[in-house]
Parts: sequence; C-alpha cells; structure tokens
Amino acid sequence: MSRQELDDRDRLTDMLLLAKSVAGLYHQGTLESATPKIRSTLAELHREELKDLEALFSAMEKRGWYRPEPAGPPHS
Repeated sequence: MSRQELDDRDRLTDMLLLAKSVAGLYHQGTLESATPKIRSTLAELHREELKDLEALFSAMEKRGWYRPEPAGPPHS
C-alpha cells in the first residue's frame, strides 16, 4: 500500500473525527439558536449525527480499532 492510499481503518477514523466535529457544531448551534424553529432543526440534525457516530463507533469497536478508556469512579 502506498502512502497515499487509505485503508478502512483510516477512512473510518476520518469519518469518526469529522462526525464528532459536526456533532459539536450542531450542539453549539442548538444552544445558541435565536428561534424555536432553528433550535428544533439543529437539534434534529444533532440527533441524526449522534446516530451516525454510534454506527461509526460500533463498526470500529467491532474491528478492535477504537477502544475508549473506561470511565473512572465519579469524583465527589
């Protein structure tokens, strides 16, 4: 494989990082919306992006390509 070719892991990683960024922007836009209609639209787009993120995460986790650290105990 040449340096210019991406494998499936690279593609999924790129997609996951992009989807995380997009979800963050939708979240921020939802919080800062000026009207209920815009807020509702952005919130729906955010929910759809979260579904895409879940699918990407599951695909990568299933292949052993994404292993987030387990959460520690809550701080009191």
